[in-house]
Amino acid sequence: MSITSETLPKSGYTADTPKRYLLNAGALVRNLKWDGATKKWTYDEFGATSGGSKLTLKNNLRQVEVDGVFTTPVGGDMIESSEGTFEVNVIEHTRDSVKMALFAESTESTGTDFPEGYDVITPKQKIGTTDYVENLGYIGTISGSDKPIIIIMSNAICTSGLEIEVKDKSESVVTLTFEARTAAGDVSTTSLPVKILMPKEPEGEA
Repeated sequence: MSITSETLPKSGYTADTPKRYLLNAGALVRNLKWDGATKKWTYDEFGATSGGSKLTLKNNLRQVEVDGVFTTPVGGDMIESSEGTFEVNVIEHTRDSVKMALFAESTESTGTDFPEGYDVITPKQKIGTTDYVENLGYIGTISGSDKPIIIIMSNAICTSGLEIEVKDKSESVVTLTFEARTAAGDVSTTSLPVKILMPKEPEGEA
C-alpha cells in the first residue's frame, strides 16, 4: 500500500492508550523493600503531599570530538554523568522530614532547658551515613493495570534545606528536593541508582 497523507496517523491515540495513563499524585515512601519469601513489601511512611511530586532522571552526555567529523554520528555520545532528583511537596510535617532536610539529630526534652513533651531537633555540622535515605519509593497508578508502577531511587539525600512559609487560611506546603547518590563501593559507575518497575501488559498486548 502506498503511503499518502490520508493514510498517515493524525494522532498517537490507539485502542490501548486508555490503559497507559499515569493517574493522580501517587504515594511516596521511604526504605521500600520487597521480601521474596513472604511476597510482601515493607516500607516506612514519608507523609502526605500536596501538589504532587516531580521525578527527574537525566543522563548528561559528552560528544566525542574527532578531527574532520563536523556532526555527531550515531555512537558518538558518551554518558558522562547521571542525575536523579525527587521533588516532594510535603503537607504533613514530621520530625523525620525536618531531620532529613537539615541533617539534624533529635533529643527528648527533659524539662530543664525546654519544657517536657517536645523533641528538640538540632542541625548537625557534618553529614553522616544515616543522613542518606536508603531509598525513596514512588508508588503510582497505571490506568490499565491492577498493579502499581513503582520507582525506587536509592541513597537519597535532601539538598533543598528547609523553607517554611506560613499564612492565614492556608496549610504550609514545604518543597523538599532529594538527589540520588551512588553507593560508596560503586563510585566508578555512571548508571543512576534507580529502578523502575513497570507492570506487564496482558499477553497479546504491546
